[in-house]
Amino acid sequence: MSVIGALRRDRLIDDGNEVVSRWSHFERYGYPTPSLDRDAVLVPLLADLERHRIFSRGRFGAWKYEVSNQDHSFMQGVELVNRLTGLGEELTITRPDVVNGGAFQKR
Repeated sequence: MSVIGALRRDRLIDDGNEVVSRWSHFERYGYPTPSLDRDAVLVPLLADLERHRIFSRGRFGAWKYEVSNQDHSFMQGVELVNRLTGLGEELTITRPDVVNGGAFQKR
């Protein structure tokens, strides 16, 4: 199934809408590479995507290597739904230091 067909099936675009441009690219290799200035770039990027109702989450969806395991990916989805429904916040992508800190910490 084509992407455009899926968009029409899910009513994200109407059958009558004309697709005026298509772009396809296959990146042979891709992997998030942490850097010291990463968050300064990511915060406005993710905010801009959200303005268009695009919520980039899941394995490497938020471009954060430290929260890209299967358990992190699942929690990103749960936390996004909670945030969008007013029931919580997204700690996994906003505070990786907290979620990776462990349940029991020495005092």
